[in-house]
Amino acid sequence: MADEPLPQAGTRQNTTAQRDGFNAGRNLNINNYYSPGKSAPGATRAHGVLFPPLGRLPKRVRGREPLLEQLRVLLAGPDGRVHVLAGLGGTGKSTVALQLAELAVQDGRPVWWASAVDAANLSGSLLVLARALGADDWQVDEARTGRQPACDVLWQVLEAHRDWLLVIDDADDVAKLETAGRTVGDGNGWLRGSRSGLVLVSTRDGDPRHWGHGSELHLVGCLSKKHGGQVLVDLAPGAGDITEAEALAERLAGLVLALHHAGSQLASPFAQQQSFADYRQVLESEGTAVLGGTAGEVDDRVVVGRTWELSLAQLETAGVGQARGLLGVLAWFAPAVPIPVSGLDHAILGRACGSPDRAGVVAGLEALLSVGLIQAPLLTADGATAEGVADVMVNPLVAETVRERLDYVETDRTASAATELLVHATADLQADGPARRPAWQKWSAHLEEMLDVAGPQVRGPVLENLMSTAYVAATMLLWAGLYEASVKITEAAIKHLPSLAADHPVARSLRRIQAGAYQYVDRKSEAEHIYHELLSTVPDGDTELLDIRADHARFVAEEKGSAEAEHLLRALLRDQETELGVDDERTLATRYEIARTVAGRGDLAEAENLLRAVLRDQETSLGADYQATLATRYELAWVLAKRGDRTGAEHTFRQLLTQQTKELGSDHPHTQLTLRSLSSLNGENSV
Repeated sequence: MADEPLPQAGTRQNTTAQRDGFNAGRNLNINNYYSPGKSAPGATRAHGVLFPPLGRLPKRVRGREPLLEQLRVLLAGPDGRVHVLAGLGGTGKSTVALQLAELAVQDGRPVWWASAVDAANLSGSLLVLARALGADDWQVDEARTGRQPACDVLWQVLEAHRDWLLVIDDADDVAKLETAGRTVGDGNGWLRGSRSGLVLVSTRDGDPRHWGHGSELHLVGCLSKKHGGQVLVDLAPGAGDITEAEALAERLAGLVLALHHAGSQLASPFAQQQSFADYRQVLESEGTAVLGGTAGEVDDRVVVGRTWELSLAQLETAGVGQARGLLGVLAWFAPAVPIPVSGLDHAILGRACGSPDRAGVVAGLEALLSVGLIQAPLLTADGATAEGVADVMVNPLVAETVRERLDYVETDRTASAATELLVHATADLQADGPARRPAWQKWSAHLEEMLDVAGPQVRGPVLENLMSTAYVAATMLLWAGLYEASVKITEAAIKHLPSLAADHPVARSLRRIQAGAYQYVDRKSEAEHIYHELLSTVPDGDTELLDIRADHARFVAEEKGSAEAEHLLRALLRDQETELGVDDERTLATRYEIARTVAGRGDLAEAENLLRAVLRDQETSLGADYQATLATRYELAWVLAKRGDRTGAEHTFRQLLTQQTKELGSDHPHTQLTLRSLSSLNGENSV
């Protein structure tokens, strides 16, 4: 670290640390940057990272012995290929992967499990793994901000370890595995063959052309009636003999998810049908001829749809009719992604399912759990059993078929309720602190899903609230340096702008955040177009116009140089002092940016004077530990170093390091940036 040059103000290396003024009018600050985990070399430290959800495993996996043996051989001696479990939804691909993961854990191998349902969460999870395996903090920070391919950061450290298993689950949309412009078939993205460990993927996409020649597909089909019957007997041992179980398994086409639902239903305390024969008779009597055919011809959605419909009818007969409405609401969330139970407001759910009290909602959720229509992961990261249910999730196939079967009225009611739940759960999650990042991470996949599938179904205040939530989430992602994720949220939200008035405040806010995100993913011409569009359409006298001008001036400073930016910033400052006051955070942020532009054109003495003045006023108005104040202190230390005042620079850096460690934590990227700057200051290349 001693030979690393001191980061230069205004360069890509420390841009994030210097952009605290962006959108200050909403009390948002880019210094509030979350960086999970703590770097630690070695696979041993990484054992508890991305621990597989072994709590989902059934007591015994049936009918997969040959495939599991083949995979176990590959685990012991990887062949340098990516191995892909492909098959219909509901055939038990994830269960096969979980069984192999359990065997690997028993062998003492490090096992990591990541979901590919959401591209941003997948990237975030794999970068957490990279840090745990020993990647430098600055590399991970560069990867998060898109300045270095995240997949390269992971594989650089992953290949240094041996005898591991990495599972990428639910990779049904191959496009979500693309990164840094590299497709799955390229073999140089997230998925790469290795002889150091085994990469295993589960997917509904069985087209070998999508996976490339470096991958080997293993088709996971439906179970035979023999093995399907054993699954049913395992789940409901008192529901009949093996012959009856096999007959029912054949009727359900051997689809594992349907078998699980049927067995769970027969074992449920709400069970109306008491035996395999009774259950099969109901299927026959209600005209489900579509369930016939061979396993190769089975329509997974038809089988599962019919099975869960029987489960809901059974619950209605048992007096738990609210379960149907609850499932309809939960189906709008991102499937196979945990939904924090703490965010399932009982009042909102009660209105959606027609249950007047909390007890009814709880009973409905418990009933859905009992018949397997929702799942609850019950393991913590270290493999210990968790107390109670912290999260629930809906199987992707169940969610898909539930949505398809809703009529117009039900669609409107359940989509609106799901949107209201999400908005309510995230209402207190502002984008102004690193502590918010983990909570937002739990909800971001659900927000993206809601924008895509529920957004077109809702209107009025419900849509406005959803869009406002998207704005705050996109802002948080931008502040955190997750620019691609911020772009995805803004683009998903902006699709719905025609449903709002053109001058609706949230529409302009989303466009501003989108422009900021575009700037950092090298879509600068699009960013500039948005800024010019906003500047020409927002009327004079609108206070948001000042914020847009500030955003644009910072864009100009980054892309076009200090002279033009300084002119824009000084004109902005005059108007801010008049309209907002000299002590307003946005006014102070503009003064900070002016000092940076002055430093950028080489007048370091004047820059130091300006920075000391704004630092003094920030400490008085905002506080010494406020994020904008910390950013100014960093800039001042850099200017002192450039001026040759090594003693002053070191003192300022050390003071800043103490404050950042206290406020942000020692592993935060900005704390690490200051630490590297201090180390460089004391090395041969001081500036």
